[in-house]
Amino acid sequence: MTVQGSSGSAEIVEQEAALLLRSIAEQLKLPLTAIARQAELGTLTGRTELTDLKSISTHASTALLLVDSYLMGLHLLHQQAALSLEPVSVSSMLTETAHELNGLARQYDVTLDLHIAGKYAPVMAHQAALKSALVSLGCGLLESGPIEGSRLTLAVHRTPHGIVTGVYGDFLALSTSRWRKALALHGKAAQPLRALGGNAAGLFVAETILQAMETRLRVGKYLHQHGLATTLQSSQQLSLV
Repeated sequence: MTVQGSSGSAEIVEQEAALLLRSIAEQLKLPLTAIARQAELGTLTGRTELTDLKSISTHASTALLLVDSYLMGLHLLHQQAALSLEPVSVSSMLTETAHELNGLARQYDVTLDLHIAGKYAPVMAHQAALKSALVSLGCGLLESGPIEGSRLTLAVHRTPHGIVTGVYGDFLALSTSRWRKALALHGKAAQPLRALGGNAAGLFVAETILQAMETRLRVGKYLHQHGLATTLQSSQQLSLV
């Protein structure tokens, strides 16, 4: 019975890994296509503008971020164990995430806002995994087809249930039912989340990573913007339990 259980568990992991790979492969088409077109244009015209080089660099960086996040998610899937958690500054993680997303936001003419209202105690998380999840989430939303001049907000705020951190946009139309349906369709449909214009692979990678920290992504709202967020427990809260 134990052997069968292990085999079944391994099969589920491989299925999840395959679904994640398919989502990422679809998402990577965007930056790679942009790089190919700009390189082709430079070849045809015989010159490459500085703005073109910056654009190519941004798209290449985005592709690398997606691959790194996928590898993190794949590692966690095969590990099949909850991550060891440590006190992490969520404010620092959001600041670093904003820095990583800044170039991509400019590429899409989206204003990136960082809202950290007040001071927060460290949350219990895995530092590398949390940053990877937040960057994946931001990339997924930025590549979902925002309207030029839109705003994307990285925010953290306190609730009775814990510290909530998430990414929100004024161009997003999300609901809990749509998100749940998208989770069921990811890797099986080219556009599992029709509320967003893109493949949204980064969102599913973020969900996979956060599950390893025993939390999930959920639809949230912040300052009249909709988006996806997760709730983390502060180290102080856990010490009181």
